[in-house]
Amino acid sequence: MSDLLKGFVDKKKAESAFLSLADGESVVVKRLKDIKLVTKAGFGGEEKEVLRLKCEVETSEGIRDKDFDNGTARFATELHEKGVTVGCGFTLTRTGLQTKTRYTVSAVTSVA
Repeated sequence: MSDLLKGFVDKKKAESAFLSLADGESVVVKRLKDIKLVTKAGFGGEEKEVLRLKCEVETSEGIRDKDFDNGTARFATELHEKGVTVGCGFTLTRTGLQTKTRYTVSAVTSVA
């Protein structure tokens, strides 16, 4: 039964338009297709600007296009310092929960 449920959850996660990671989980971004600023509602309902990364990622259902939003200066600094640019690939890892969540970038591959 747990295999059925895990398979269902994995399929739904793969089909989602947005990339979401659990604590300690990583995903391989095959290619960063675009990065832009978007405005969306924050946790308190106020409008805030966030970075939206449009990515090709490996999922249980194959390679899919996913959006990943993050509004922290720490994450923007991480991208800049690691040399992430449109066209490159990288591994994205989440650590922590709620306000202690951090995303780190590793294994950056240059634009082909």
